[in-house]
Amino acid sequence: MSEIRPVAPEQCALALPALRELRPSAPALADAATFQAYLQEIENEQYRLVGVFVPGREEAECVAGYRVMHMLYAGKIIYVDDLSTLPAARGQGHARALLEWLDAEALRLGCAAVHLDSGVSEARFTAHRQYLKHGMNITCHHFEKKLS
Repeated sequence: MSEIRPVAPEQCALALPALRELRPSAPALADAATFQAYLQEIENEQYRLVGVFVPGREEAECVAGYRVMHMLYAGKIIYVDDLSTLPAARGQGHARALLEWLDAEALRLGCAAVHLDSGVSEARFTAHRQYLKHGMNITCHHFEKKLS
């Protein structure tokens, strides 16, 4: 039976493999020490990690990185920055379980909604189906302008 539990910054190595699946080129995920330093740097932004753990495996099968924030148009929300499952663990209900956990956490914290952005590549279509099946709607386009 799997267990969903928070991942403290000093335990961040447990979340690295799943997060690297989603963000393989993220400099903050180079190694556990770099990731822990990154988490300390953004501590005031209230970024939190939660993972799905199965007996016999130390690392998380699926991970969500999220934060509670207030948005003028939406009120108090949970924003999911990252949601990723290890390839060998896909199709086992871990992402669904984390989405349900995030819904419950949002309600517990008095949030009005759960939000996330997702890329539009073909590689993300399975995730999009999962989000829609979970009752999420596509409500906006996200725009970006790189300044480097």
